[in-house]
Amino acid sequence: MTAPRTARVSDATLGAGDGTVEAYVVEPADGRIRAGILFLHWLGEHRSDRTQFLSEARDLARLGVRCVLPAGRLPWGPDPVDAETDVANIELEQRRLGAALDRLAADLPEGTPVALVGHDFGAMHGLLLASRRPAFAAAVIIAATPRWGDWFLRFWKVGGDRHDYLRRLAPYDPVTAARALKVPTLWQFSERDYFVAPMSAVELARASSDEPAIQWYQADHAMRSAKARVARSVFLRRELGLG
Repeated sequence: MTAPRTARVSDATLGAGDGTVEAYVVEPADGRIRAGILFLHWLGEHRSDRTQFLSEARDLARLGVRCVLPAGRLPWGPDPVDAETDVANIELEQRRLGAALDRLAADLPEGTPVALVGHDFGAMHGLLLASRRPAFAAAVIIAATPRWGDWFLRFWKVGGDRHDYLRRLAPYDPVTAARALKVPTLWQFSERDYFVAPMSAVELARASSDEPAIQWYQADHAMRSAKARVARSVFLRRELGLG
């Protein structure tokens, strides 16, 4: 009988200069990697850091998946302040997440499938990354909003004209980036999310497809749902060919 695989968790510093990012790298201890997943966490009241998906990453590593879980910066660290600064910080986040994606893909055999999983701000940054780096074979997008302004203008003190701000950030908005998402995608939303209205969720998902695969849960914005976690696992195993 074959012994079950074990997962190895490493604490890594990736990238260089202002693009440095702290990340967990979780992979099968035997080094036999079948797929990769980039996990991007949320901003919230619990596990608002790179530990959010650590348990799921460990489970997947036992199936032969390398997972990279980088720490988010905007808006965990600097607050949104104005259009020019926020665009610069979004671009910086793209460099940081790009370094995490490079670590995920490092030394993988050609054709090894890679997926994206993001929640909240992690999902929003992830959609922009996916539009620029078409390396993903599948994606799971959880409780994201269509526009940065949906959050930043509502919950932070942002300088300048509101309409100018929205126009300036429009090229970076998730709803813009989603149009380039041409891979199987599971969209997970809550039916009672205080922050993301159902019509906003549908607008974002439909930017990528006329008939997006949207699943609704009886949860809140935190999406602490066992059903959602199981659905992610089933989707990722199928799309990554894990059996």
